[in-house]
Amino acid sequence: MKKMTSVILLLLMFSFISMAQKEADKKENIKVLIESRQFKFTARSVTPMSGGTINLTSTYDFSVDSMQVESWLPFYGRAYQSDYGSTEGGIKFKEVAKVLKVERNGKKDSYEIRIEVDTAKDSYKINIHAGDSGYASMSVLSNRRQSVSYYGIIEPLDE
Repeated sequence: MKKMTSVILLLLMFSFISMAQKEADKKENIKVLIESRQFKFTARSVTPMSGGTINLTSTYDFSVDSMQVESWLPFYGRAYQSDYGSTEGGIKFKEVAKVLKVERNGKKDSYEIRIEVDTAKDSYKINIHAGDSGYASMSVLSNRRQSVSYYGIIEPLDE
């Protein structure tokens, strides 16, 4: 009986050590992705300024590759200006960021990423708050639309 208890305790101890190691590896991977400015934010839900949260069923993302920023995100909310006859919706662009700052908050084990992008038709201010776990929230301010927030995860760029 004593041997059985010892074996069970050893197995539990190894499983906790294994789980702790996986968590540490995940935190290190997130750190490397964000600090190298080579990551993708995959949106899971969107919250417009004037409405409730909408869970996304398709894949929408926002990628950062050094200073190159690409957005393929849905937009829900009010547009203050739109182009005549345009059926293009969403926040979609591929541009070089004019500002891209990454700051680590050691007390909260998180990152604050600030990005500013000018396109031919609009200017965007994007703030991403990402935790060491990889979960993140993103807010997008635009000159031509209401602000909108997204919730999702930080992932490696597609190869």
